[in-house]
Amino acid sequence: MNHQTYKLLGAKRCVFAISIASLTTLLAIGPTAADSPKNPIIETQTKQLRPTRITSEEISQVKQVLPRRNILVKHAFRINLPDFGSCLFVPIQEFPQGSKKAKLSLYLVKNKRVLYTLPQSQQVQPWNFLALKAVSFLELDFDGPDEDGILLIGSYMTSDFPSSRNLPLRTPKPFPVAILYHRKKNGFEVYEDISKKLTQRQVKTITEAKNILRRDFGFIP
Repeated sequence: MNHQTYKLLGAKRCVFAISIASLTTLLAIGPTAADSPKNPIIETQTKQLRPTRITSEEISQVKQVLPRRNILVKHAFRINLPDFGSCLFVPIQEFPQGSKKAKLSLYLVKNKRVLYTLPQSQQVQPWNFLALKAVSFLELDFDGPDEDGILLIGSYMTSDFPSSRNLPLRTPKPFPVAILYHRKKNGFEVYEDISKKLTQRQVKTITEAKNILRRDFGFIP
């Protein structure tokens, strides 16, 4: 065996040893990476919507798309939807033209444009929207792809906003309103019956609403 052949065989043995070592290392770290809670595949399987707080840059983009609106930033999230992909869930308090009553509008925003406007609940149409108290993204206990839900708790009152600083002597007391949405193809719809029942029970928190949805209606696991 000449010197060149000996060097070639030695190099092959070295490469083979490195390959075995690399494979052993990959097998050792593989399960750890897959079990990590930050793994995007695991997150997708366990929570389809994957809500995250929107960034300051995204807030600036929303203000360009929806100028001169009262954006409820605290309750705005980036979510992932099968029909829209990754987009921004943006709640806004706004006044319809010529009205003294405010309403809650919910938009899905992507690529600097409004992709979709969620329908307004029938129960709140005659009322004046004051504030959004809480938002929760739920996994509803349904068999099928439309298991994503959005639960809102808002504060409303029956009277208009006063047109002057002199408030009426008997201002109606604000009351909580619950609204439950579920995803359908290319959008969302309101569960009017369930929403009204939650409102009638004067649900004030997401926890209260979830307990009722789980215990009385079997809507969530």
